Amino acid sequence: MFYICTKYGDQYHVNDKGEIIRLDQKDFKPSGSWLLLGLRHTTCTQSFVPFDKIKHWLTSKPELLFKNGNPQWAIEDLDYGIRRTWGNTEYHGIASICFID
Repeated sequence: MFYICTKYGDQYHVNDKGEIIRLDQKDFKPSGSWLLLGLRHTTCTQSFVPFDKIKHWLTSKPELLFKNGNPQWAIEDLDYGIRRTWGNTEYHGIASICFID
């Protein structure tokens, strides 16, 4: 499982199936229709870390923020069949991510 916090402070868990779980709603249950596909770099959009490679990628201790404090990485998800990269990365980009048991 992963823990993700955005620059804005939104917090999520992502389980082993890739299901995204909102932590701001106490009884939020994953539906299987909102999935983490991977992480996309905000400026070098060809840089993509697929979901199944994130744990290994984290071992390299990647820089998550630019020197100005803005996130370098954004979530790419599949939400009810629509592939999206979370926009406005200054707020919704990844501020922290870690693997948890």
